[in-house]
Amino acid sequence: MRISDVSRLSGASAKAIRLYEARGLLPPIARVNRYRHYSEQDLAWIRMIRLALSLGIPLATIARLKQADGQLDWPAVLALLQRRQQQLALERERLARVQARLQQLDQELRLWLQHGGQCGAGGDPCPSGV
Repeated sequence: MRISDVSRLSGASAKAIRLYEARGLLPPIARVNRYRHYSEQDLAWIRMIRLALSLGIPLATIARLKQADGQLDWPAVLALLQRRQQQLALERERLARVQARLQQLDQELRLWLQHGGQCGAGGDPCPSGV
């Protein structure tokens, strides 16, 4: 397959594919009449790289997952996925706290506005976040 075919099938631009090759993320690409000729395995690698990128895994980290023989270090891949899941769990917890605080502030502001936007007079509470 030519780079245009791989680009169309993988969703990666030709420039991105060349970058993956330059960074050593792809095995050496065969050339036919000066044109790169990609295999189904190359296409699979490119799709995997794009999936990892979409999960927030940078190219440098992806590169470290390859062994000297070009194969993936599967235990390292699993460890990376576990770390990423832990990061996402922490981020979900943080976002839940932010969401709860936003809801609290929303309720306080609505109450404040119902009382004419005045606080302190007549014992009305002032919004804590304002």
